[in-house]
Amino acid sequence: MKTVHLPADYALVLQQIEENGEDDFVNLSESLRIERSRMSHIIESLQHKGLIRISRAAHGSWIRLSSRGRRLAQTLWPESGPQVAFGI
Repeated sequence: MKTVHLPADYALVLQQIEENGEDDFVNLSESLRIERSRMSHIIESLQHKGLIRISRAAHGSWIRLSSRGRRLAQTLWPESGPQVAFGI
C-alpha cells in the first residue's frame, strides 16, 4: 500500500466521518471546531487523495469514506472495525 501522509487535523476529519458513517460539511466543521475555510481545504485534499466521496444533495454535501479511506481508517484505528461480541 502506498504511504499516505496526513496532518493530525486531516486524520481527525477522517476519524469523525468513519465514526458517523457519513457527515455533512457544516456539521463536520462545527463538531470538530475547524473553520469552514480550513475544512474546505481538508475536504478537497482528502478527496484528491481518494479517501472520501462527496454526494451533493438539496440540503448540502454529504461526505463519506471511499473504499480506500475505509481501508486507511482500519489501519489507523483497528479498534473501530467490526466488533465481535462474546457471550459469557
